[in-house]
Order: sequence, then structure tokens, then C-alpha cells
Amino acid sequence: MIVVLFTSVRSACTGVPVATTNIDKTTASDLTLARIVTVRLYTPSVLDHIVLALICEKPQHGFAISKELDADESLVTVMKVRRPLVYRSINSLEAAGLIKPTKTEAGAQGSERTVYSPTSRGKAVSTEWLNTIVEHPRDARIELLAKFVLRSRINLPNVTLANRQRDLFSTFAQEFKAKERAAATNTKLVARWRYESIRAMIRLLDSVIDS
Repeated sequence: MIVVLFTSVRSACTGVPVATTNIDKTTASDLTLARIVTVRLYTPSVLDHIVLALICEKPQHGFAISKELDADESLVTVMKVRRPLVYRSINSLEAAGLIKPTKTEAGAQGSERTVYSPTSRGKAVSTEWLNTIVEHPRDARIELLAKFVLRSRINLPNVTLANRQRDLFSTFAQEFKAKERAAATNTKLVARWRYESIRAMIRLLDSVIDS
């Protein structure tokens, strides 16, 4: 399976057929190319972005991040995360070159814990994500709320982001209202639900802007 993956990547990128029958034929260049392609295809999840933002706040290990996610009531409201998922995000972020191990610390039971710091690219990715509005109302419940919480943790104002998000959601609200008016009787309730939901989001954004 490993050989097929790496050599298929190499074949797809170079156009040169590569034999996949012998694991000994997997070369260092195959592995390097596979890593490059993996990084290029990688898109951080919302949890990955949250973990990256916490590491950008200060270098820390996975256990500390997991504790932070449990201790911050606002983050708990956004997403309840099991510890193995935190370590999975760390592995993904490291493989993508967004964080790097910087030192180890002794754990409470003697096992070593790896402390991670953001790379320059990791800082840039995190900053861009924190400053970007979500593209659809369905992303507001977790992703947009996470951005507001994480921005507040590092004393970034939320007004500008809320204003830009409100502009987009106002467009959606107009579309949803038009669909509600045109909806058949058996779908009108769902159409009204969508419209009222986005109106509630806009009211919340208004409160962020006014504050």
C-alpha cells in the first residue's frame, strides 16, 4: 500500500510509469515527492486552525493544548475535543510545515512531552485564517465563533471582521427571504427557518459591531 501510494504519486506528477511490485524500489526521492504532494493537498480543519492558533499564542505541547481547550469555557462552547484529536492535529500541522518541535519537557509521570512552536508560514496561515470571514452561514456556528474567541484571547478587535461577515450574510438573508416567499406550502417552514436563522446571526454580528 505504501509503495503504491508513493510511486503512484511519482507517476502522476512525472508521467513516467513506476513499478510498484517491490517495496525495495521505494526511493528517497519517492518519499520526498510524496511529502511535497501531501503538503500541497493539505487543508487544515477548523480544529487544526484552533490548535495552530493556540501554539501561535505560546509554544506548548499537546497535553497543555488539550487542557487549555477544556479550561477555556468559550473554547469549550465552540468545540469539545478529545485529546487524541489534538495529537492528530499536531501531527498534521507538523507534516504540513506549520509547526515544529522545539524542545521536550518531562511529563508528570516521567514521559517526555514535545513542545511545538509555529513556523513563519504557520504564523502567516493562522493570521490569514483569523482575518478571513466564513463563506457560508453553516460555518458560523463553529468556525466563525472560534475566530471571534481566538481573536479575543490575543486582544484583536472583532468589529472589522464582524462588519465584513455581516455584509456577506446580509446578501444570504435577501436570497433566503426571496426563497421563503417563493417556497411551496410543504417547504415554506424550512425556508423560513433558514431565513430566521441567518437573521439571528446578523443580530449577533450587530451586537459585536455595536460593542
